[in-house]
Amino acid sequence: MCTSLIIFAKDPVPGKVKTRLAPYVTLTDAAELYKAFIADTISKTDRLECEQVTIAYTPSNAESRFRAICGQSVNYIPQKGHNLGERMKNAFTHSFDKGPGRTVIIGTDSPTLPVSYLRDAFDVLKEVSVTIGPTFDGGYYLIGLSERNDTILDEIDWSTSRVFSQTLTKIQSINRQFHVLPPWYDVDTSDNLEFLRSHILSMKMSGNEDIPEETSRLLKV
Repeated sequence: MCTSLIIFAKDPVPGKVKTRLAPYVTLTDAAELYKAFIADTISKTDRLECEQVTIAYTPSNAESRFRAICGQSVNYIPQKGHNLGERMKNAFTHSFDKGPGRTVIIGTDSPTLPVSYLRDAFDVLKEVSVTIGPTFDGGYYLIGLSERNDTILDEIDWSTSRVFSQTLTKIQSINRQFHVLPPWYDVDTSDNLEFLRSHILSMKMSGNEDIPEETSRLLKV
């Protein structure tokens, strides 16, 4: 059974990404930081040994810019859909159309996400239909399927604190076994960014192998 990791990412253009970090950082610096998040997320895949790694990017004309950031060893598909649920459904369909297998979608807002959480997601999908990793703000950093169950992405109030709870209710409604991963955090606000700085410093002091090197370099940690 193949394993497919899909990374959702936005074109790191100033004023289009991480705008909630302003005025703590400039819009240009926020875009550079998000670019580092993307690079650090890609670097985790070297230790995962997935059969397929795909960047699902937006907007649709950004592929060349993502190739410059992420290289030629991954696949690229544009995100398609009117909301996040539709875009993820289409990404899952793209993956499962290539053959049966475990497919995990993650974002690029959690540069310190442990690689072990990703490994655990793929491992549990050998036994369950769905796995999901919640974030502290009520969303989730990961969702994975071992079979087509994309109705769980319908009728969700995206970009609200209800996303995880509503998705969990949907998962329970299909009467399939599921697994909830440990919670983690996204970096969207200035408070999140200060926490990220402290976290990276503590990771370095403890010898943690999941240090996001590009993010650390930009933050001068």
